[in-house]
Amino acid sequence: MQRHVALDKKFLRGGVYPLPDPCYNGGKILGGDSMRAAQLTLDGYFNYGNILQKFALHHTLKKFADYTEVLWTDEIKFLPETGEVAGLPFVMQKERADCWRMYFIREGARQSRFKDFENLHLQTRFDIPYIEELADEYDYFVVGSDQVWNPTWFPPHTFLEFAPREKRIAYAASIVAPEIPAHLKEVFRRGISGFDHLSVREEGAIKIIRDLTGQTPLLMPDPVLLLTEDEWLAVAQPPTWLKSKYARGYVLTYYLRKSPPPEVKAHADKLNLPVINLLDLNNYNHFTIGPSEFIWLFAHASLVFTNSYHGVAFSILFKRPFLNREIENDSVGVNMSMRIPSLLKLFGLEDRTASDGNRKLDTILDVDFTRREEVLPVERTKAFKFLSEALGVKNILGDNLT
Repeated sequence: MQRHVALDKKFLRGGVYPLPDPCYNGGKILGGDSMRAAQLTLDGYFNYGNILQKFALHHTLKKFADYTEVLWTDEIKFLPETGEVAGLPFVMQKERADCWRMYFIREGARQSRFKDFENLHLQTRFDIPYIEELADEYDYFVVGSDQVWNPTWFPPHTFLEFAPREKRIAYAASIVAPEIPAHLKEVFRRGISGFDHLSVREEGAIKIIRDLTGQTPLLMPDPVLLLTEDEWLAVAQPPTWLKSKYARGYVLTYYLRKSPPPEVKAHADKLNLPVINLLDLNNYNHFTIGPSEFIWLFAHASLVFTNSYHGVAFSILFKRPFLNREIENDSVGVNMSMRIPSLLKLFGLEDRTASDGNRKLDTILDVDFTRREEVLPVERTKAFKFLSEALGVKNILGDNLT
């Protein structure tokens, strides 16, 4: 039996979707038999992009399914190898006990806020001793988005081989790597071949999968792009430490495994604005913000510097002037080079990447978001159509909904 989901133009173009609760058991217009969907992605409480894409897909699936759960398959439920995850070798070597204590305390506070966000906004199931026993408990299993198929660390079960083929859905799965290592090609070929409903997040992954399996996956937007500004702001909140000195605005930096480039302070001084450096271990307030504050800070930033895929994505969503500033020997940029160019190309913002600090401030502030208004409704419609077909739901979008 097919179920019907009505999605209107106002929702796709950025209006408020009529939810009594923006985070749980709302937004779906369903009839007929109930349907249960399970979602798998990377587990952890350490990366803002990871938990927010997980929330966004979870929130979107609730518009189609009667019941949706995130399956946490990692044995570690809280505070994993924090030093290793954060890329702080000086901590792992324990060369300085004071650094270790400071880092552990602050990372613990930060991850606690991630855990609070997940407990409040996601329905997560942790009691999974044997995932193979879950195949009959759900109608569908959705893997994605994020780097669930990154060959460097792809976790078990992300090919959903424990479930019947007809229950497997890959939404915007990310491979990231330019190729699959030879010793993993058969594992990936067999795993990816088990999907009838197959989509990826980056253009580069299409060729990799086509060459490996003969299948041509669909290109789908990252889940964070599926939610409107209003839906994001519904779960955002300003940091409690935000004082009057930030009232005029601020320059926001979000760099993974690297310090912000030196020209950031010079640009901030020209604007006479303070700088908020996320993940700055030396600043407790900046280091320990939770996902809700992360959203708020991006939504209200005067200018953003980042090397993060989701840093770019949220800058585009909230129409904030930004620069994807690459840094020399940036392991994030080298290993994940497929991700950001694909996103910038989608929105016609290829000029938002700089490899040096010579970009003039006026050109950084001058961003043309025209294609954002054109692209987002189309991408959302495409994603909802894919999910509705994969989940066996009749999606009523209207003939002219673009």
